[in-house]
Amino acid sequence: MSTDLRVVIVGGQHVGYHAARRLSDRGHDVVVVEKDRERVEFLSEQYDATVIHGDGGRRSILRQAGLDRSDVVAALTGYGAMTNIGICAMATEIEPDIGTVARIDHGDKEEYAGLVDRVVYPEELAAHAATNEIVHVAGGGVRTIEEVTGDLTLLELTVAADAPVAGRELRDVAFPRGAVVVAGRDSNQLPGPEMVLEPGFRYVVAVKTDISDEVVRLLRG
Repeated sequence: MSTDLRVVIVGGQHVGYHAARRLSDRGHDVVVVEKDRERVEFLSEQYDATVIHGDGGRRSILRQAGLDRSDVVAALTGYGAMTNIGICAMATEIEPDIGTVARIDHGDKEEYAGLVDRVVYPEELAAHAATNEIVHVAGGGVRTIEEVTGDLTLLELTVAADAPVAGRELRDVAFPRGAVVVAGRDSNQLPGPEMVLEPGFRYVVAVKTDISDEVVRLLRG
C-alpha cells in the first residue's frame, strides 16, 4: 500500500462520516458512498471529498467508486454486520486484492475471521471510552488503551503511593505470567530491570485478560 491511501467508505452516517474526516485530515483520498440523498448533500457541504449517491451493496456503485484504484473498502453502514460483510465480499469479487474493514454490531470479532481483514465494533469502542472517562473522573488510575486481541489488553495504570510495587525496581517485582510493562508513560522510559515504578507515575502494561485484576492490585493496591 502507498503512504497516501485511497479508501472507499460505504455508509456516510456518523461512523462513516467521522472516519472519512479523520482519514482526509491525515492526507488520504476518501470516497464516501451513501444512499440517502439528504445525507449526501450534507457530506458534500462538510468537507472536500468525493461523495457518491447510491447503494453500496450494488456492484455498479462499487465499481463507480473506483475499487480498482483503491487500497481499502470500509463498509460502515448501520444496517448490520451481515450487510457490511456482504459489501466487503462483493468488493473483493470485483477487486480481489483490496483490503476490507466491516462494521459489526454483535458477536465475537473472531466469528468474522477469514470473511474480512478487520472488523470494528463502534458500540464496544464507545463503551471502552466511557469506562475510561468514568474511572478517570473517579480517580481510579486505570485506563484501557487497546484490546490487542480477545485475550491481550494494553492498560495504562498510575502507581498508587501504597501499592505493593511503589518505589521498587522492575527486576524486584514478581509480575504474574502474562504481564509485561512496555513503557513508562510519564518518564518516557523504555522498561529495563533498573526502572523504578514511581508512585503517581503512569505505566503501560500488556496483560492477559484473566490476570488483569491481579496486575491492577499490584500497581494500585
